[in-house]
Amino acid sequence: MRGFMKTIAGIALAAAMLYGLAGCQPAAESTADVVLVGGTVYTVDSEWQITSAVAIKGNAIIAVGSDAEIEAYVGPETETIDLEGKTVLPGLIDAHAHLMIYSFNLARLNLTGTSGPEEIAEMVRARAAELEPGEWITGRGWDHNTWPDKQFPTHDILDEAAPDNPVVLTRKDGHASWVNSKTMEIAGITRATKPPTGGDILRDSSGDATGIFIDYAEDLVESHIPPLSSEQLADLVEKAVHNCLAVGLTGMHDMAGGPKEMGGGPEHIELIRGLIEEGRFPIRCYFNLADWLENLDEIMAEGHQNYGDGRLIVRSVKCFSDGSLGSRSAAMLEPYTDLATSRGLVISDEAALTDVTIRALKAGFQVTTHACGDRGARNVLNAYEAALKAVPTEDHRLRMEHAQMLAPEDIPRFAELGVIPSMQPTHFTSDTPWVVDRVGEERMKGGYAWRSMLNSGVYIPCGSDFPVENINPMHGFYSAVTRKHQDGTPQEPYYPSHFDEVMTREEVLKGFTIWAAKAAFSEDWLGSLEPGKRADLVVFDRDVMTVEPAQILGAKVILTMVDGEIVYRGGESSAQ
Repeated sequence: MRGFMKTIAGIALAAAMLYGLAGCQPAAESTADVVLVGGTVYTVDSEWQITSAVAIKGNAIIAVGSDAEIEAYVGPETETIDLEGKTVLPGLIDAHAHLMIYSFNLARLNLTGTSGPEEIAEMVRARAAELEPGEWITGRGWDHNTWPDKQFPTHDILDEAAPDNPVVLTRKDGHASWVNSKTMEIAGITRATKPPTGGDILRDSSGDATGIFIDYAEDLVESHIPPLSSEQLADLVEKAVHNCLAVGLTGMHDMAGGPKEMGGGPEHIELIRGLIEEGRFPIRCYFNLADWLENLDEIMAEGHQNYGDGRLIVRSVKCFSDGSLGSRSAAMLEPYTDLATSRGLVISDEAALTDVTIRALKAGFQVTTHACGDRGARNVLNAYEAALKAVPTEDHRLRMEHAQMLAPEDIPRFAELGVIPSMQPTHFTSDTPWVVDRVGEERMKGGYAWRSMLNSGVYIPCGSDFPVENINPMHGFYSAVTRKHQDGTPQEPYYPSHFDEVMTREEVLKGFTIWAAKAAFSEDWLGSLEPGKRADLVVFDRDVMTVEPAQILGAKVILTMVDGEIVYRGGESSAQ
């Protein structure tokens, strides 16, 4: 870091040398507050300009160019940052994230990477020893597909670990909850309890609940968890935002979920508004309203909302077509290869999706719909097509979130209908250990089909789906350009035809910048480093566009800037 910051005196001298002989100084309106020089700057503009310096005034970029060109914007009060060869990218935008869930998780047991029920039971036992009887134990992150027997766990092992404390442990994808008997007792779950539409309660041969609640059935148990206070949640959101900035994210598209704690309601809008007013929300959030809100039409009737001059924008509605492949609740056209009795769950059918989309289009709102299975995706495309016939809208930017498993004949429909596939590259590399067994080789021809989608004429906004996957966008960057696990395996493509589905580095950078901005109607002021656009950028310690693929994963953030202000400096903390 030595020499990273130049002194203002030195810069003033350089400016005097440049302008003094001509008897002129840069005009006040063109004098930058901050300039970054001596780096490799990827502008991601239409010409894909790569330069070395950026000039910023207030919250906007006023120039990009060579060091010599940017010197013209240096005045006596300008702060100059010498990048020392480091790399500048437009601020990265996670096009599919769950800020509220991630925030909640910071107060829960972190079950990511656990080896099986036994390890989790020990974590629960230890937590129970710290609590009074009746206090709740919550956690998230388990994935039975990575365990030796790959079976859903049951309540028995949790009953033994914490007999007097209700326990609710959510699967990594959020589409299944594992609970103990104490929780089911509190929730009043019996043999007679019926799952809601779009949900399921797994039962044993006697008809008793095993402790696994799928999708909308999760709310039967999770609704009994005592809510955090507004102050507690605000503190967690502030910490979550800091973790985002630490990995180079300057914005995210916050997606509503099923259970109400997952965000998407007016109470969460108000929470973020309060943090903005207190100066505790130095990031951008494109907020999606939940389609299950009782007052959704009333909220949409108020029109688009913009708080903090672009820090919080509300103009989209999130729907669910189906569940997840990991929980076998993604809706499939044919039965699962490894469970012939199931085709997954339809959470919202075509008619329901069409209705919500029509209402949103009439109100001028975008719709983003979760779909992981090929039937779920087809239902979304059919619903969007019907809605657009009912409410013709030229610039609708309707989105499908995930689009993991597609019938090949449905791929061209995205471009035909103008539907944006919002995809998360790390889902492929996380799912590879089991997904072929789940759906079979034939259906994998339409699975995680990034290149096929791009070739069909659409663009792909990229995200992580955090906390389902790691918050670090470099994980998604690496997955998109290699389709390999982070340890470099397989040395040969995991599934030969799928190696052809990789994205180029230019495409994935666009996916996390300008394409993500475009998917949120903000490409005119975000997503690239161009004069007139907001000064959102991130400085990395290496050039992720040219280094060996394995080195992408180790990229460290030197600083993150939002609206021309440095909101994170490397070394202050690490994201979780």
